[in-house]
Amino acid sequence: MDRNNQEFTYYKAKHVTCLKYRHESTLGLYPTFCGVEQCKPGFSVGPRVRDNYHLHVILSGKGTLCVSGRTYHLHSNQAFLLKPAETVFYQADQKDPWRYCWVSFNGASAKDCMRAAGFPDGVNARDCYMDTNEFLMLTWKLLECRDNTLQNELRCLSLTTEFIALMIESGDRVAPPRRQDDSSDIYVDHALDVIRCQYANVKIRDIAKHIGINRSYLTNIFKKRTGLSPQEYLLRYRLNIACRLLLTTNYPIQEVARQIGYENPMTFSKMFKSAYGVSPKVYRSQGVLQGPAAPQHTTDTGREELT
Repeated sequence: MDRNNQEFTYYKAKHVTCLKYRHESTLGLYPTFCGVEQCKPGFSVGPRVRDNYHLHVILSGKGTLCVSGRTYHLHSNQAFLLKPAETVFYQADQKDPWRYCWVSFNGASAKDCMRAAGFPDGVNARDCYMDTNEFLMLTWKLLECRDNTLQNELRCLSLTTEFIALMIESGDRVAPPRRQDDSSDIYVDHALDVIRCQYANVKIRDIAKHIGINRSYLTNIFKKRTGLSPQEYLLRYRLNIACRLLLTTNYPIQEVARQIGYENPMTFSKMFKSAYGVSPKVYRSQGVLQGPAAPQHTTDTGREELT
């Protein structure tokens, strides 16, 4: 969506403040569906193909999304998008089923809007860097527009576009503007998205293949950007999730290992102790971070911080 030709004129005087906006809207978006659901353990949808875009925000709990051969293990404060013509299957966790709100929509600019919101081709999930209650509040307002009136039709359109705008803003809060002429930045961003959503079962060679570059080139540009190789980043990210699970759940060590992609709990314990200096069991009992955590967000310099 080209915004270069828009004109904004802001004027403020003693008795008047105004903003003139010269632009003929080409959004062409229209809402089709919305809702809030607390899923039962193991509740699933699909496999099925959607006709519209369905944007979900996870309010609590966990679940799994499978789309086009990709599997995302998702949790609260993340969002996922179902796109038209893609076969999707998603399922709530058996122990901690997710609760989410969603809006569905379509229109001439829906794809561009979703690309701006952090869902380019090949990406169906990402972190949501904003209070999810803001999305929930908009959804409840949408659900109040039950009467078939012109004013409610206008409110539905306004609230749906506000929901989408919040999702775009959520990405803008943590990521610097992407330089369109730097393809290496785009590759790294894509790799980060895949790791953060599929950390439990992804392999670096598969990420490189999915992006369309060789593994050595991915390692080179990834390390230049983050200071870590993709494998090191993935390990730290997994262990950071493990720390959160150890401190906030009563899952057995074996289940924590499985959640982050280790079928052998002994291998997990060995990796954990190497990184933090203590075993997972001792770490849980102490409840204090002992070692390096995973990268969390991108700074203005485009380099991943270690926090």
